[in-house]
Amino acid sequence: MAHEMIGTQIVTESLVALLESGTEKVLLIDSRPFVEYNTSHILEAININCSKLMKRRLQQDKVLITELIQHSAKHKVDIDCNQKVVVYDQSSQDVGSLSSDCFLTVLLGKLERSFNSVHLLAGPDATEWDWLCVKCQQYLSKA
Repeated sequence: MAHEMIGTQIVTESLVALLESGTEKVLLIDSRPFVEYNTSHILEAININCSKLMKRRLQQDKVLITELIQHSAKHKVDIDCNQKVVVYDQSSQDVGSLSSDCFLTVLLGKLERSFNSVHLLAGPDATEWDWLCVKCQQYLSKA
């Protein structure tokens, strides 16, 4: 079941251009499993992955998304409601095709309540991920 529009999509090339321009403050959220995040992720991306407990806490408003971001970050994050937020998970292609009960839908919905500009990175599939890694080497962290 598709959820009403949450966030907008951004393509890999647009994310690269946004990061390279450095003109806007971007909050990157990597919602892949921790093992994938730990293997390779965009530098400064914050890993917020799916757990049944975290999903339920978000749905029941027992944790604020800003608190979750701060808790998940490796360092203190300056949170500004006007900054762009880009979420990626390496498999979701279309915001409209997400089920209303999946973790990514819950996460995007909570982010939209706190930030003015929330985007889901369309894809990237394995090939695009490799391309993104090559294009953004200075923005990538590999453990």
